[in-house]
Amino acid sequence: MIAEYDYVVVRWIGGGKHTGPAFDDLLPLGRLPGQNTGRIIQFSGTTIYTLKDGKIIEEVAEEGALTALQQLGILSGARTAD
Repeated sequence: MIAEYDYVVVRWIGGGKHTGPAFDDLLPLGRLPGQNTGRIIQFSGTTIYTLKDGKIIEEVAEEGALTALQQLGILSGARTAD
């Protein structure tokens, strides 16, 4: 964690056992295939908080969704450009 002025940056690691829809709450496109694979996944992310008067007024986050979806077998590995 780094905190300076009105910003706090946190690097984190998350994961667990996949027991339900993959990122169903985050995608405007609807559900992805791969309901309840039972696989254990781990991914990381970074969150940046903006503070004002000691309170969080903005949160911007990047989580390793691509890595998680690859671990679930929903997406294949990276492809190279032709």
